[in-house]
Amino acid sequence: MAKTTSAKKFKFGWYGDGGLGEKLIEAIVSGRKTATSCPSYDPEDAGLKVGDQLELVDKHGKVRAGLVVTAVELRPFGGFDEDLASREGTTLEELKKSVAFANGRELRPDEEMRVIHFQLTDRKAGR
Repeated sequence: MAKTTSAKKFKFGWYGDGGLGEKLIEAIVSGRKTATSCPSYDPEDAGLKVGDQLELVDKHGKVRAGLVVTAVELRPFGGFDEDLASREGTTLEELKKSVAFANGRELRPDEEMRVIHFQLTDRKAGR
């Protein structure tokens, strides 16, 4: 009997991303990246909650690792700090630069962002 999973897909990368998705996946699998952020209105990860099991998938749909959500928080874009940047595997300057634009416009400092914190549970899932 085939094993079923209730894990949700957590996709990084898209065709034409210049390797960014793979770079982010490598940072997650190595433990350097343990959080990700997006505008709170973004529907992609809106339903995630603490304890959710995730399958980290690449742009080809290949499962690269298993993750579990450890925290979900809302904070203003202007409230991003060095601690969050470190959890996202980058510097504060690079983090702000990488998420400064959403849907073709610049984010305001008071704009609400959703931050998903996660922990690696399985480095070899799907391999």
